[in-house]
Amino acid sequence: MPTKKEIEAQEILRQKWPQFSDFRSATHRHLINGRSLSERDVEAVFESLLLGPLGYSPAQLDRQPDFADYVLLSRDLKIAIVEIKNWEAFHIPDNQRKALEQAAGYAGRHRCKNIIGFDGRIIVLAECQQDSISVLFEAPVDTTDPVDELFYFTEYGLSKLPGQCVYSFSYIPAPQPNEFKKHHGIDLHYSCFAYIGDLRDKSTWKMPYRNTDGSVDTGRIDKAVNYLLSPGGYRGATVSDRSVPEAASVDVAKKLARGFKEIEKLDDQHCKPAVRLKEYLEQKGVRSEDI
Repeated sequence: MPTKKEIEAQEILRQKWPQFSDFRSATHRHLINGRSLSERDVEAVFESLLLGPLGYSPAQLDRQPDFADYVLLSRDLKIAIVEIKNWEAFHIPDNQRKALEQAAGYAGRHRCKNIIGFDGRIIVLAECQQDSISVLFEAPVDTTDPVDELFYFTEYGLSKLPGQCVYSFSYIPAPQPNEFKKHHGIDLHYSCFAYIGDLRDKSTWKMPYRNTDGSVDTGRIDKAVNYLLSPGGYRGATVSDRSVPEAASVDVAKKLARGFKEIEKLDDQHCKPAVRLKEYLEQKGVRSEDI
């Protein structure tokens, strides 16, 4: 049974579709009349789709933040990263895949799993997994009436995604030079740090606990826990006098706990940092199965 919000979103889709369709058709006529269309033309069509039938407000559309073409917002929460490509570029299937891979790279920066690709004719919704990309929906926008799948591109639809997949493919993001910070003479990827305040500001990357190959650094993970939780901190420095907000402490603690779990020390009663970490997480209501 559709909810009230779902019904409202579908009604907006139907009501505002003719105006969007006219705008898209007018853009397409430029191509028919001999003028080449740029990526900016595709962006204009996307914004018409977003602010019209899909029901977003201008405040929910963040343009070109940290390399992404667009980030869609819901109450300041990032709900999708958007990659725009040239007009009807997805006629070549490999172009669609490359667009999603590019969006996935930006999604890692923004810590957002939903990605969208758009070429002026097809809109694609996918989800980033740890080592793959799963395509959930593909929908044409050159139709007389909106197709049902477009509902899942609305703000409400993105929160109600069913557990289905059209297809998936392997994806391992290629590290970029600006994703590394030199620590004691070694270049560490940002994923090696337990806390990232701002990906663009390396001074906010705190508590290195992994090696360059992604394995747990057994010489540093104890120090990271001390920095986070010990009254004495690490070498006298604690989170109380550093820029690590209290709201982030549980997530940081869970990362470190997973690290201890990987090296089979999380349940080691002789490992004081692990004991302290488990006690902290238990007090915060984090269950063992959630680590």
